[in-house]
Amino acid sequence: MKKLSILIAILILLAFSFGSLAVQNGYDLFQKALAKERAEGNLEEAIALYQKVVEESKNESLAAKAQLRIGICYEKLGKQEAQKAYQKVIDNYPQQLDSVKTAKEKLSSLMRVQEVAKKDIKGFSIQKIWESPKLGRGNLGEVSPDGRYLSLSDLDGRIGAYEFATQKRHYITRKFFTEKKQGTSETGNETFIEGWLPVWSPDGKKIAFSREESSELCVFGSNDIGPIVLYETKRDEQIIPIDWSSDGNTILAALAKNYEAFQAVLISVRDGSIRILKTYEEPPRSGPRRLGIFSPDGRYIAGDFEPQRDSRSRDIFILSVDGRSEIPVAVHPDDDLALGWSPDGKKLVFASDRSGTWDIWATDVIEGKPQGDPRLIMGDIGAVWPLGFTEKGSFYYLLERSLVDIYTAALPAGKKILSPPEKATQRFVGRNVFPEWSPDGKYLSYVSMRDAGYDRFSSKSPLCILSMETGAEREIVPELRYIWGTRWSPDGKFILAVGSEEEGKEGFYKIDIHSGEITSILQFDFDDRLSEPEWSHDGNKIFYTYMQGAQKEAQIVVCDLETKEKKEIYRGEFNPSNIVGRNAFFAHELALSPDGKLLAFNKGWSPVLMVVPTDGGEAREVWRMKERGEQISTIAWMPDGKELIYVSYQLPYRAIDETWRIAVDGGEPQKLGLSMERMNWLSVHPDGHQIVFSSIQRIKDVWMMENFLPEIEKK
Repeated sequence: MKKLSILIAILILLAFSFGSLAVQNGYDLFQKALAKERAEGNLEEAIALYQKVVEESKNESLAAKAQLRIGICYEKLGKQEAQKAYQKVIDNYPQQLDSVKTAKEKLSSLMRVQEVAKKDIKGFSIQKIWESPKLGRGNLGEVSPDGRYLSLSDLDGRIGAYEFATQKRHYITRKFFTEKKQGTSETGNETFIEGWLPVWSPDGKKIAFSREESSELCVFGSNDIGPIVLYETKRDEQIIPIDWSSDGNTILAALAKNYEAFQAVLISVRDGSIRILKTYEEPPRSGPRRLGIFSPDGRYIAGDFEPQRDSRSRDIFILSVDGRSEIPVAVHPDDDLALGWSPDGKKLVFASDRSGTWDIWATDVIEGKPQGDPRLIMGDIGAVWPLGFTEKGSFYYLLERSLVDIYTAALPAGKKILSPPEKATQRFVGRNVFPEWSPDGKYLSYVSMRDAGYDRFSSKSPLCILSMETGAEREIVPELRYIWGTRWSPDGKFILAVGSEEEGKEGFYKIDIHSGEITSILQFDFDDRLSEPEWSHDGNKIFYTYMQGAQKEAQIVVCDLETKEKKEIYRGEFNPSNIVGRNAFFAHELALSPDGKLLAFNKGWSPVLMVVPTDGGEAREVWRMKERGEQISTIAWMPDGKELIYVSYQLPYRAIDETWRIAVDGGEPQKLGLSMERMNWLSVHPDGHQIVFSSIQRIKDVWMMENFLPEIEKK
């Protein structure tokens, strides 16, 4: 009888185990499908994987989400099967309210497009028109009114335009010109026309741009012999063009004091006079160009910005050009991004993640006021960066995707890395970061940002611990909004991390790797700068780099965990990479030597590698990069304490990063033979024979969308 009871218990446990495994396998399969869809763009394979989840998963919520993704994939492919897939969500999973709601919205959007098709209006289309431009948001301007060009400033600072038809760049450079201050005629010398953030005039014949470190706002026309300096700032001010009024007489610009206190200003193209429209306490998270877009009649400006100082989400507002009114348009707890006005000015188009994916919405506007609720126009467009509308209503945008994975590589003693690196985990590909070896080398921890979408601050991410002996993984989900910058405690019982319990604030937290319990150690305020913390070898202190928001100098600080007493070890003029509440860079800026006597650091992604004694003695340079634009991003010690490993990259291009090793006492660095895209968060195994790191792949393409607002009459 006893044996029978034991057997039954074992069978029950096995049943639960296999059931749990099935759920986990279904979740893993869903994530693989998501990677195929979003990361690789392989929609057919993604559909097949989603279908497998629908057929095999016992989790109704997961099956409903998979069925919904099938519809989204078919919609992207332009196939009629999208309607059937969405209808299946509604019919088969009525209890899954969120999925059903999204399916109904997407069905409604498809129906509207079909109604337009019946009226013989030119069909909706999306096409990629510039693949991998190798330029970031800050280098791309906007589409020309006729849709033939995209204004840009290249990585060398030259102003020009990319012609879509010929796939060539045209630069307004290398000319002899007379540079004219507004109202004067001063002769200049032959030079490049350099600047950034170029913006087209409404007739497409002129470009406004910033130059001279944003101290001047210039205008250059096709018939001009040189740029006209329309506005010149005072000391420590910056001027950035945003948009032209439809009559070409006024430029909306952002006027900043040390890139901090921003004002939206209107500048007369005729005489350079300036009028302040609105003052903002904080610069917009996405940059000053988000402050506004002129309506076609020139009476209103629509822009998006954070309603509160420490907010992570943007809302959209319409300002009247006379400054008398400011009206909210899309106020929602989730993130909203203004895209532009319809050609007739009757609709404001914006992107929002309020449904769980980034979708395009439109709201009717009359006399600067929104009318009714916004309507969904297109679902799951992705993380778009708007590049403007043409005069006929075509929408141009940059589509960005980032894939981050962790890799291991063998490190032969005193030799170069010969074998290619391998992914440390195949789970949740493109979402894993912050790898760190445990003190005994038996485990590898990392953070899986699987649900964070396009903003790593948007949701909780599991802390994963991988056994190097068995390959088994377990997950800890701390009660924090997000975590980054993880470090193991010397005894292997805790992990130290940067995290957030409250929006706009960050702190250092100790996480118990068995229970997941968190303990707050230190807290920091919005806009403070800091590095990830580093344990002392006795586990009683932590080291970190810190700079209070308005300070000019940063400090390396040691803090006693029991008394909270702080002591400054080093002070200098440099900026730690992370800004509290704004971004979390993937760097190792601070590393403690194996004997605990030295801290290696670089000055916030600078060309200098330094060490300083932990007792606060004299700091010294280990190596200074020799090539212009070379920077150091991440550092780690070899176990013998005699050498450092670091990653270097080249500005302004940063295509491929390079790994190096260098003796702490001096000498020339030696290449390790490992080069990859955007390498960060380097960690050396305690035996010195392996390294682990993260690598970020950024995928960027320019797309054009036509006739997605079919009810608007084209000009």
